[in-house]
Amino acid sequence: MEEIIYLLSLLMMIVGLIGSFVPVIPGPLISFIGIILTFSFTSLPIGSNMMWILGALMAIAMAGDYILQILGVKKLGGGKKAIRGTLIGTLLGMFIPPIGILLGAIIGAFIGAKIEQGSNRQSLKIALGAFAGFLLGTGVKLIYSVYVMYYFTELLLKAYF
Repeated sequence: MEEIIYLLSLLMMIVGLIGSFVPVIPGPLISFIGIILTFSFTSLPIGSNMMWILGALMAIAMAGDYILQILGVKKLGGGKKAIRGTLIGTLLGMFIPPIGILLGAIIGAFIGAKIEQGSNRQSLKIALGAFAGFLLGTGVKLIYSVYVMYYFTELLLKAYF
């Protein structure tokens, strides 16, 4: 029975890795649910303190994804319309994977900034800030999901080898 839980947990962690890149899939949350399954239904030695730490890091990773994008826009002079454009562009870009996911935030921020600023140069600068924030947020989610998978794999290997 434990082997089925291990496989299900591993599958969720793989989906979590994919979710690090695809905004509509909450990658860190799915990875965390995978480790919760292991914690709850197997005999692997995962401490409750570690689960609290992983849960807190998951919340930080998920919030950081949005916050970093917004900070990227704000840091380079974007206002509310540029931020809204970034979020809308990211959502619309999901329908044209994989390039739409990357370009959606940039195009959305550019359009929002263009409406606010009027300057092509400043709008492009703000759009690049959105893109940098998107990349940083993706990196944070990816690091979290990779770590959870590494932790799970390490525990599994220690238990069986």
